[in-house]
Amino acid sequence: MDKTKQKRRFSKEDLRKKKGLKARKIAVETLTKVDLSGAYANIALDKALEKSDMEERDRSFTTALVLGALRNRQSIDATLQKLSTKPIDQIKAPVLNLLRVAIFQLNEMPDIPQSAVLDTACDIARLIAHEGVVKFVAGILRSHQRSIDGGLAQPAEPSTNISLDQAEKLALENSLPEFIVRSWLKNYGAQALEIIKHCQKAPRLTLRVSSLAIETAAYKEILEKAGIESDFGELVPECLVLKKGARPDKLPGFAEGLFAVQDEAAAFVSKVVDPKAGETVVDLCAAPGGKTLHMAELMEGKGRVVAVDISESRLNLLKESRLRMDLRNIESKSADGKKFKPGFNVDRVLVDAPCSGTGVIAKRSDLRFNRQEEDIKTLSYIQTALLENAAEMLRPGGVLVYSTCSIEPEEGPEIVESFLEKHSNFERTDIGSFFPEGLLEKWNMTKAAAQGSVMFLPPANGSAGFYIARLVKKS
Repeated sequence: MDKTKQKRRFSKEDLRKKKGLKARKIAVETLTKVDLSGAYANIALDKALEKSDMEERDRSFTTALVLGALRNRQSIDATLQKLSTKPIDQIKAPVLNLLRVAIFQLNEMPDIPQSAVLDTACDIARLIAHEGVVKFVAGILRSHQRSIDGGLAQPAEPSTNISLDQAEKLALENSLPEFIVRSWLKNYGAQALEIIKHCQKAPRLTLRVSSLAIETAAYKEILEKAGIESDFGELVPECLVLKKGARPDKLPGFAEGLFAVQDEAAAFVSKVVDPKAGETVVDLCAAPGGKTLHMAELMEGKGRVVAVDISESRLNLLKESRLRMDLRNIESKSADGKKFKPGFNVDRVLVDAPCSGTGVIAKRSDLRFNRQEEDIKTLSYIQTALLENAAEMLRPGGVLVYSTCSIEPEEGPEIVESFLEKHSNFERTDIGSFFPEGLLEKWNMTKAAAQGSVMFLPPANGSAGFYIARLVKKS
């Protein structure tokens, strides 16, 4: 019998049973959802893994494939464009993402036999398309395999040239938008290269231990007894940074609300808000709720944290976390933060504004291709409007904290400077006291903190990229 016809007679069930197939197929499906529906990669991946019955090792492999293909997408696409007989924008999304996953494995996962990568890619092609597509996929991957074997397709070493003229090359090598690379080179000079390298590394999982539930050191011991090693956070003592990846919902104490998943810089924002028991605090862009939860804990469950967000579905994530962590001083309001009016003056307002997310690209790889240069200007209008509304609802003497997970000056320092120029009844206030002893000097932030705002840059500051400013409304 003809081998081609024989392959066509394989059942989908037979193919699903082949080792490693399910993990790769889920990776392809997740990437396709990101492409076609604009889904957040981390959310789409979490949902796919929840529905699967894979073992933990295969789940980790799937995660590595999705995030790796996203981190290297631009350079992978450049390779595919050279190998493909047709423009890649004419290749259907599932097939294109299948090729991206396979190219990533060939480039970055040398422990996996090349034959296994090619065979599994062809198996998945049979599940999602006809035999002609299988031949197309096989042809591209064999060509790439030959170029690797011939030493022609080794992953490029990052350039050490940091001139603005090198922005295009650095962007291609690291699968980053050129406008972002250009901005980092302009604003951070030699440090930009370290930020770019950081974007290519898989981030470590950080847990913020609930101070109402357990001591951080005690929870660290619980993790160690479960065979999970961690380091204490440098910026926020309640944080633990895991040395190896893990599923948060499978960690001890998750169901009991002993911790929340949160980066140190994000946790530090709530420290700077410094909410007190019995106060009323508004979190104007709250979902998915990490900072809301933290502020409610810092208030020892007393007083009110009003969590406002325009997205009802994302507020539902906060509601679930609130129940898990047994925090009863949180109220959620589905509303536009630019227009929301509490009806009375509040003690503190947090504006953790929507932004380009350039400080968290290592964690949110889909931002690499979901951001355009014009987005910065559009977002700056939203950020300004949120600050203006926050100022109106704050009582005299109240605290207004502005933060973004962007390291672009146009979304952080420039927004705050413009706001202060228009509002003489607001002033910056020293935030140095919120830092652990000795850290300001180590990170050379003493002067900036005294002036009321800081910019955390990865990897130098051991956290995601964040801008934080603390303002007080004059009495």
